[in-house]
Amino acid sequence: MLKFENAFWDNPGPGQQPRYERGPQCLFEKLEQGSVECDELLAFFRERAAIEEAYSASLHRLAERKLAAGGFGRDEGATLKTAFRGLLSECVMLAEAHADLAVELQSSVIVPLRNFSAEHRARVHAAWKMTDDAIRRAAAELAQVDRNHRVYTQKAAAASARRPPEDADGAQQAPNAEAEVKPRISTAAEPVIMGDAAPGRSTEEGASADVELQRRQLAGGELDVASIVLGNVALTRHEFHVMLQRMQTEVPQHDVKFGILGTFRGLISGESLAGWWCVNYPTVVRSEADALAVGQSMLGQGYLRFMGRGSQFQSRSNAYYQWRKPALEFQSDEEGDDSDNEPPSSARSHLSERASYERAQRDATEASRIYRDSVARAELVRTGLEEQLTNHLETMEVWELNRLMSVKSMLGEYARISKRPIEAVLAMGDRLEVYEESVKPQQDIQWGIENYGTGRFAPRPILFRPFGRSPAEFQIFGVPLDEQLLVSHKDIPLLPAKALSLIHKSARAMAPEDRFQIWTKRVLLTHIHGLRNSLNRGPRVTLRQLRDFDLPTVANVLVLYLLELPLPLCPEELHGPLRAVYSSRSEKSSEETLRAIRTLLEGISYAHLKTMQALFGALHEMAGDDATPGRADFVRAVSKRLGPIIMRGSELVGAGANRVPESFTADLIESYDAILAGMDPKRPVQPAPPPPKTAEDDAHLPVSAAAASSSSSAVAATADPAGAPDAASKRSSGAPALAASLSASSLPRPAGAAPHASFDEDERLVDGILEGTDETAAAAAAAGENNMDYFLKDEDDDDDDDGTDDDCSDGSARGTK
Repeated sequence: MLKFENAFWDNPGPGQQPRYERGPQCLFEKLEQGSVECDELLAFFRERAAIEEAYSASLHRLAERKLAAGGFGRDEGATLKTAFRGLLSECVMLAEAHADLAVELQSSVIVPLRNFSAEHRARVHAAWKMTDDAIRRAAAELAQVDRNHRVYTQKAAAASARRPPEDADGAQQAPNAEAEVKPRISTAAEPVIMGDAAPGRSTEEGASADVELQRRQLAGGELDVASIVLGNVALTRHEFHVMLQRMQTEVPQHDVKFGILGTFRGLISGESLAGWWCVNYPTVVRSEADALAVGQSMLGQGYLRFMGRGSQFQSRSNAYYQWRKPALEFQSDEEGDDSDNEPPSSARSHLSERASYERAQRDATEASRIYRDSVARAELVRTGLEEQLTNHLETMEVWELNRLMSVKSMLGEYARISKRPIEAVLAMGDRLEVYEESVKPQQDIQWGIENYGTGRFAPRPILFRPFGRSPAEFQIFGVPLDEQLLVSHKDIPLLPAKALSLIHKSARAMAPEDRFQIWTKRVLLTHIHGLRNSLNRGPRVTLRQLRDFDLPTVANVLVLYLLELPLPLCPEELHGPLRAVYSSRSEKSSEETLRAIRTLLEGISYAHLKTMQALFGALHEMAGDDATPGRADFVRAVSKRLGPIIMRGSELVGAGANRVPESFTADLIESYDAILAGMDPKRPVQPAPPPPKTAEDDAHLPVSAAAASSSSSAVAATADPAGAPDAASKRSSGAPALAASLSASSLPRPAGAAPHASFDEDERLVDGILEGTDETAAAAAAAGENNMDYFLKDEDDDDDDDGTDDDCSDGSARGTK
């Protein structure tokens, strides 16, 4: 069922960070509409009460009229006079009934509805103000991240350009993570430092000119960062000087006569100026709004004078502007430096090239630290804002439901009161009762979401993007599965592998209803974010980290992990074929449908397919067979929750009629053997050790990232067969049975040995070995088991003294694989 907390969010384009304003603003407008509806109902009830009072007064006047002396006042014994007096009595009773109706409307309908409407409007406005303030604070934090990233990019580029020639070969072999890669263009709409580009030049020529200009600036001294901001264009003083010279020569000038003031020469029109910006700076001045912002900045900073009334820049052909003295006399910091062949060391003769490079390197490292800290702060602000928005949306839904229920209650009270007058009014009350019954609060909520919803809850994590490295080396959430697989020693990324392993081990002895609660119980977003943020400090995940939380929290974090993936688990290009398969399901047999789904899934990437096999294999095993009580309800609940996540598409909310994601998820759970089992694609890449790092690099890595690097090196070391005995000798000396079983696991399985019957049998064998049971170790050595290495990769229950877990330090077990 659609709810506010999953419908009023901002869904920006790919690669863009949401700004969160759109959804709450749209919801506030809808709630404000509800307050206006309450005002309309109040106005209707007040006018109806006034009419009843007037009608009662008229009936009283009619009942108090005197009998005519020549009519009913003369004849005392006639039955007609008795009937007439009965009519008068009916008028009195009817008048009293209408008077009571007016009083009841005032006390039972108008006053409660008026009080509730005023309180409801005040609550909504106060909650909206608080939410709007939080959104503004988060927007400021995101803007700070963009600014820090821009400074970090500039300083990293400066350090890379200042690298001495003797360091060039070494840089190619071991690139520095902070300043050795070309800066990445930000995807946000932010100010960008632009080089001067002459009209008519190609994009390649303009880019070469910008690079050459930056090289000359770097050779002469410090890199001139942007110091003049015009709208969303950031320029250095030299670039702004060149831009002014070009505008003064390239923008057409006009002689315009202004009444008695005379003729002014050398004026430029707003239309020509805006067009010049759009032609020469197309990457940042993309629209007329951007051009207006740049023109307003030049007008506000005193470079232009508007020849007319007002202070707003206008891009019209009849709006003329005059260059002011600051623009005509603007001097660049590089004025007088006309020698392009000046030696690089002339501007900084007192510093050697090496000292200049080291200083630039330190600046880049410091900028990287500031940028990383701002990313961490912004991530905390973002998660806090999402928690606040989730609570806000939940509260708004409750308040809106209360409003609709209150209105329904007022309509019922109005219908009850309206039954008191004469037969006609009673019939009208019955009709109002029908109107009351037609009010469906829950249905109105669903309709409001379907027609006003702005998007499902789709968080976009803020990624740390270092130079020369993948974000997968520093964090987990929001990183594509293929990149996470590069730093994982398992067949799937570490988080789903460890989470599913923990759930499987812990749920084996549970009753079915307790097992089902792991995936169906909803957990507070605060608890989910607590585990998420503790895991997202590095690429490494251990069972010890997950055991500090209950299983429903771990399962919900895994669901959030799938939701925050840049690409859904089921690629979007398969959504259309899957809809076609399910639309024709009634015409085909069940086996044909499952074969068609299996054929489609065979074409997805290795990481997505393996993760899907691990996830739905665990759900299939947890669901049990058809005789398991509550199995159908469990499959239905999990399908409703995971379906829209693994088949996350470009639609925002939708009308709720598309049941393909739920049906697809249910088939993956119930028919796992027919769809996913047996598919064993070849892993495209194997985990490789990270490039050698210096002590300075390790000093700037987070603790978890350094630990992940060391564990990756251990994985690479185990790939050498010659190093396997050394790695095995580093294991704990207090487990001889484990060592014996490990050495036995490297032997081939005897021809007569039967394979293990199930995953649980192997798991119990490994648990017995790790606990030091001699009988289990002897049985394992006698049987010649060769699949111990697989389970040793999952067994990181007990950490070693140096802080590493079993699956990252046991080189001999993986070396035998």
